[in-house]
Amino acid sequence: MGAVIGIFSAKGGVGKTLLATNLAAAFALGYRIRTVLIDLNPGTGTADLLLDLEPERSWSDLREVISELTAQHLGLAVTAYRPGLDLLASPPRVDWNQPLSKTDLASLLHVFRKEYDLVVADVPAGVSDLALSALDLVDLRLILLTPDAPALRATARYLESLSGNGPPTGLVISQHSQGAAVTPTEIKNHLGINLMGVLPIDPQGVWANVSYGEPCVLRKSSKLGGAIRKLSALLLKMVNSNS
Repeated sequence: MGAVIGIFSAKGGVGKTLLATNLAAAFALGYRIRTVLIDLNPGTGTADLLLDLEPERSWSDLREVISELTAQHLGLAVTAYRPGLDLLASPPRVDWNQPLSKTDLASLLHVFRKEYDLVVADVPAGVSDLALSALDLVDLRLILLTPDAPALRATARYLESLSGNGPPTGLVISQHSQGAAVTPTEIKNHLGINLMGVLPIDPQGVWANVSYGEPCVLRKSSKLGGAIRKLSALLLKMVNSNS
């Protein structure tokens, strides 16, 4: 059975989809691990853009059969990026009003665990019902934030609200620069959560990813790509130690 890695955040705009997309690419293309990326952000998901894909289907197309999902259903719903990496896109409509229940999400993840070695879930920011369900269902929970006062305060309050859910695996700090007012160590100590990775500011790498659908991890010159590759290696060690 494959492992599920969830990418969470207290607020939007911290680079959650960028991290999820690049981790999935690192696993699939760097380590040759069969991986699927699930974009759980209905209407606002952008994982397809970051991979330069035009999905014809999304997880909303599985709703009618979600209690009896098969590998064949999944094969019809996912969009292939490259061999070893597939995307299950988010529904395109912002006003889509049929959210996945916890039972639905559990069914979806169960079948994906059987068909893929790794599942990376890009989870909606905040504490929606879907986000809280995902917290209970994934194996590794990464909390992403940026090193600024609004994100720090939002993340502290977010973590306080999660006391009844599974404990976070660790923090990942994005958009970090050497001149930041607060250091990664100070963030770690303030929030009381293990620090898993620090992702540097990389305007050129991000621009290429957003504009051309080329993941940063595939560019050797990208500092951000290098940091995410390092994080992916750490996560794989954790997955293997838990298996």
